[in-house]
Amino acid sequence: MHFISKWAWVGAVVFGIVLVGAGLFMVREARIAHRDVRDTLAQERIVTPEDADIPLAAVTGPKEAKAQADAIQRHIMTITGGKTYAELDRSDPNRATYLQSVTLRTALMESYMAFKVADLVLGVGLVVALLGGSHIVLGLYLGLVTIPTAERDLRLERALLHNT
Repeated sequence: MHFISKWAWVGAVVFGIVLVGAGLFMVREARIAHRDVRDTLAQERIVTPEDADIPLAAVTGPKEAKAQADAIQRHIMTITGGKTYAELDRSDPNRATYLQSVTLRTALMESYMAFKVADLVLGVGLVVALLGGSHIVLGLYLGLVTIPTAERDLRLERALLHNT
């Protein structure tokens, strides 16, 4: 039991180092994912239309991707008279156009979601790294301040008892 009370702080420090490493890994992977999605979108050279929420902007980020998807939705609803794919007659030539719009909107919204997931992972990674840092500080405090002080006090108490 004495061993555990004397050396438990090392476990806290090691666990903190593991958490910091895991958090930094998550941050790195999130940034890589964000960059990959951005670069893939940029390769398509998509520019939002004039009537988009963000007009005439290159689609390279989450806001532009969402604005483009929303603009496509508005345009297709104008073309179909407000009808969805399921509401259009099977013989309506706009069904194929609607289906293409769904494909494009889905791809844009997937990139939007990928940006958001990457941002979430980045945030969680930062929290995990900060928790790891706090574990390291707590472990060092216990190991370098609290435990030695308690041991010194115990030795003093024993010496006083022995002298009396």
